[in-house]
Amino acid sequence: MTITRAILLTAAISGCSDYGMTQYTVKYGEDTGSADAADESGAPAADSDEGHSEQAGDGSGATLPEDDCDDEGVVFDVDSVSTLQDAFGLPMVRDGLTLEGPSTADGWRPTTVEVMVMFPAWYFDWYGDENSVSIEIYPSSSPEGRPWRIDQRVRKSNLDWSDLRLPADADWSGDDRDQVAAWLTFDFSDQIEPGALTAPDLFVSVGWDGLGYPNVGYSNFELPCAANWTDYGDGRWSQNSGSDCSWPMMRISYERIVPEDCD
Repeated sequence: MTITRAILLTAAISGCSDYGMTQYTVKYGEDTGSADAADESGAPAADSDEGHSEQAGDGSGATLPEDDCDDEGVVFDVDSVSTLQDAFGLPMVRDGLTLEGPSTADGWRPTTVEVMVMFPAWYFDWYGDENSVSIEIYPSSSPEGRPWRIDQRVRKSNLDWSDLRLPADADWSGDDRDQVAAWLTFDFSDQIEPGALTAPDLFVSVGWDGLGYPNVGYSNFELPCAANWTDYGDGRWSQNSGSDCSWPMMRISYERIVPEDCD
């Protein structure tokens, strides 16, 4: 995304378990320019409470096949590749990234997405739980087709908030460096069945409601932009280009089917 500088929604994922290391990497596609709006819902539901969900396919709440088990992993913190620099949000904007997950014929699925939501410290006490954030997951390398989606209202009492101060080089929120932040979790385990994905391609995006709040934490402007797509509020995704983009404070967890007993 380009505002005063390009802003990239991105996440890199790795997980470690008794079954070894599985690592997600950012996948850089060709610069194709833009994509039409997908067949999906519009703005987040105005009265969403614990989260409003939409499915890309059938089979929510499914269980693992008999005698199989799952290999779970947790995304490393984006702090492992950069540091927090900024807090950003705009009304009706969606910002997303092409990811590459494990390639396995036995199947895998993303289970949770966590995103760091932030409010200026001066505004936090006045906030009345009126804003929502959406997460979309597309089982493809670009935002095409119908995604799995959760719209979730940001309720102060449900989250563990911490005070922080943005660095002096904060761009978007340079005039509001004192922030209050928390991790907001989106649980897709009831939408995406175990083993739903066999291909590694994945696209994950975050979206804001009509007020453009809360902000989302973003890292330093030092990362490549080729995997980043943005919808500036008109329903059309545009693939970004260039360098020196910013990554959001975001984590993604996954579950991979292991076709054997887990001892």
